[in-house]
Amino acid sequence: MKRPVDDFLPDEYIDHRLDRRMHLAAIGLFVVVLSGVAVAFFVTRSDWHHVRNVRDQISVRYEEAADQVRTLTELEDRQRKIAERASLAASLIDRLPRSVLLSEFITRMPPGLGLLEFELEAHRVAVESPPHSGPANRPARPATSTEAAEDARAVAPRWRTDISLLGFAPTDVHVSAFLSALNDHPLLQNVTLQFSEETELNELPVRQFRIITSIDPDSDCRAPTIAGAVSP
Repeated sequence: MKRPVDDFLPDEYIDHRLDRRMHLAAIGLFVVVLSGVAVAFFVTRSDWHHVRNVRDQISVRYEEAADQVRTLTELEDRQRKIAERASLAASLIDRLPRSVLLSEFITRMPPGLGLLEFELEAHRVAVESPPHSGPANRPARPATSTEAAEDARAVAPRWRTDISLLGFAPTDVHVSAFLSALNDHPLLQNVTLQFSEETELNELPVRQFRIITSIDPDSDCRAPTIAGAVSP
C-alpha cells in the first residue's frame, strides 16, 4: 500500500496498526470457525442421542416380538400334542365294526347271491415323519433331551383292511351287479374280481367267484350310509 507523500506518520505506527487489524481479523475468523465446530458438535450429539433412542425402541420391540413368537410356538406345540392325544384316543375305538361291515356287503348282494367266505386282514400302515418346520437353509442341530423324549411318544397306529369274499351266484350277471355295487361303495377301494368260474353246489350249477377289496385307513363305517339292495 502506497502512502501519500504528505503523510508524516511514523512507519512503526503504520505497521503496528496494520498488524493489529490482521490480528483482529484472524481472531474473528478463529471465533467463527470455533463456533461452527461447536454448533456441529452439539448437532451431531443430538443426532446420536436420537439414534440411540431409536435403537433402544427397536430393541424393546424386538424383545416383545421374540416373546410373542415364543408364546405362539408354545401354543402350537400344545395344540399339536392335544391333536396327537386325540388321534391316539380315537385309534382305540374300532371304526370298522365287523357286524356293520358285513351288513354293508349283505345289503348290496343281489337276490340269489351268497357268501362262502368272508376274510378280513388288517395291515399296519407306516406313519410318515412330520415335515421339517422352519427355514430350509437352517442348519440341522442335534436333538435335545426334551426333544428326544418327545420323539419317543406314542403315535396313533393306522390300519389298512384287506377283504376277501368267496361267494356263489346263479349267473355272471349277478356277479357283475354285486361287483358294481361294491365299486360304488364310498368306503371300499381297489375292488377287483379275481375269478369267476362255473362249479356245482348241492348238485346245482352256479358261478363261484372271489372278490378282493380294501378299506382306506381313514375310513369310518360306524355310521355308514347304506344304499338299497341291488337287483340284477
